Amino acid sequence: MNAENPTNPVNSPSATSPMKRRDFLAVTTGLVAAASIANAQQPAPAAPASAPASAATPPARGGGRGGPGVPAGSLTFNTVITKLKEGKQIFSNTIIQPDLEAVKKACVGQDFIWIEMQHSRLTWRETENIIKVVVDAGCIPFVRVPGAIEGEIQKACDAGALGIIIPMVDAVEEARDAVKFAKWPIGHRDNPNAKPWGHRSSGGGQFTALYGPGYQTNANNNILIMLQIENPEGVGLIDTILTEVPGIDIVMVASNDFGWQAGDRDGDASYNAREKLVREAVLKHGKILAGPSSWQDRPGYRLFQGPRNATNTGYDASGNRIADPVPAPAPPK
Repeated sequence: MNAENPTNPVNSPSATSPMKRRDFLAVTTGLVAAASIANAQQPAPAAPASAPASAATPPARGGGRGGPGVPAGSLTFNTVITKLKEGKQIFSNTIIQPDLEAVKKACVGQDFIWIEMQHSRLTWRETENIIKVVVDAGCIPFVRVPGAIEGEIQKACDAGALGIIIPMVDAVEEARDAVKFAKWPIGHRDNPNAKPWGHRSSGGGQFTALYGPGYQTNANNNILIMLQIENPEGVGLIDTILTEVPGIDIVMVASNDFGWQAGDRDGDASYNAREKLVREAVLKHGKILAGPSSWQDRPGYRLFQGPRNATNTGYDASGNRIADPVPAPAPPK
């Protein structure tokens, strides 16, 4: 996204046109079928008498676990990246319950779904099922994990999250761990994964079923890392974090705790001064600035928790969550 992090997927030239899994599979299947028919209609050619050893075609080498040889950094299946590169604002709905029908409805008209694993009581099995529904609905799954914890980030990525949200960041090491645990290492020296390289373990998960065989060598350039700045300590460190830690894509001013942790509220001079510090640091480093969707008209903000039509941050001045409005009764039949 900037000279400090040329492989950032949002602005990286290696992030090419988006290709959905079903499109990739359909094209691949068609090519294989066509090749099979053609081979069946023609006699097999005679083998050459002797072929020099140098003419032998080397086997395709994949990255990651040595997958199908899809070039690393060649696919973009995270449409949030595509939309950001097009200059669009990005909106979402938040899921805290395992109701899959509600998840389907929440995807309508949204760019991504914020799956809440910090404050909700969702299990990882439920979250895995939610992610599948989100992807099948054509939306992008982001997961807010409880912290920059290896096991939590590992499970989110293995389940298919394409956005990892880290709350309450107020240390450089937390930001570094977020990248380290979400990104694959080099993978294969002949087809290296996109940098920055991390220490994500290669194991089981539903990611290939969701995104196709190109996932293994393209996860690094599709998984977005979002840090939430929520307390004064994080405000004071954000410029240092973005200077020292490559691989951070998005920084969010978490509006409720941003005031709750400091004793003020949006609109107070002290609150506004801290918000300005974060905003200017994020934009200076060329990162994506995020906030509640009620801030969509504020300068610099491009990605939001909440739908486009939100009129508040979701919390009142005392820090209490605002309940969803009671739906109007159906008209009599």
